[in-house]
Amino acid sequence: MPRPIWPPCTRTATMHKLRRVAGVPGDYLVGIIGGKNGDRGVRLTSMVAGLSAHYAVLEAAYTPARISGIPVQAWTQVQKNDLLHCYESTAKALEELKKLITERQVEGIRDLCAYCGIGAPRQFDHYMPKAKFPEFSVHFYNLVPCCGSCNGLKGETWLKHNGARVFINFYIDSLPTSPILELDVQWLVKNGKRVPIASFDLVRPAGFSTAKFALIESHFEKLELLARYRDQAHTEFLALRDAALAREAKTVGVLRKFLDNYLERRVETLGPLNWRIALHRKLEEHTPFLQGCLKP
Repeated sequence: MPRPIWPPCTRTATMHKLRRVAGVPGDYLVGIIGGKNGDRGVRLTSMVAGLSAHYAVLEAAYTPARISGIPVQAWTQVQKNDLLHCYESTAKALEELKKLITERQVEGIRDLCAYCGIGAPRQFDHYMPKAKFPEFSVHFYNLVPCCGSCNGLKGETWLKHNGARVFINFYIDSLPTSPILELDVQWLVKNGKRVPIASFDLVRPAGFSTAKFALIESHFEKLELLARYRDQAHTEFLALRDAALAREAKTVGVLRKFLDNYLERRVETLGPLNWRIALHRKLEEHTPFLQGCLKP
């Protein structure tokens, strides 16, 4: 029997892609290099023209179909160290760029890791690994706000042996607008209260190509997202239960209508694919849970 696919929310549900900052990427590079002193500053300044050409290659190929074809360059160790130092330093221009990237994002997802939607994005990942592409270490196309867990799990991985990308690029990749997570929830009684044990599964929406979905599957597998969502589900359940209890509804119908409206607003804020949306929707189906949240 095929798995059911959840219908989209009644309001318009849009994916929240990452937004690129305004301005010319090369200008930020020049500003960062301008803060370098001594021999390193001299060497980097002499590389600006060549780096501008590499920037043009990335910007021209910055599409889902072409980005994986950008070639790795042969840098000397000194050049590589200098280029990496552009990111690894605490230059004021770099900190300002990071702040701009963060503030450019949609408010609802600004405080969430782009890769997992769980943790706070206190780090930046280089989508194209800086160890392989040091010339793009401060190119804002290549900087993805993320959490430490995703940054560590992703590491220097970027392409499979066949040249296919391993991770979603949230600046350029198109994702489904219909939910891609299905849940199975088992309810237990602990201390007199019903507690869900949730497990997540990835499901390809009807009409979304198998080839495109393979990238999503790879992303979820490498970042261990299904297991991480399972581990976070109880905390999110408590938040939803608190919201339901605070409504002080006297009937299941009234509470369900409230939670329907709440869910629609969460979809508008987080986008239709966030794991919290899938969990909320599944919990709301469970009438005994709703009954336990009614005002006596």
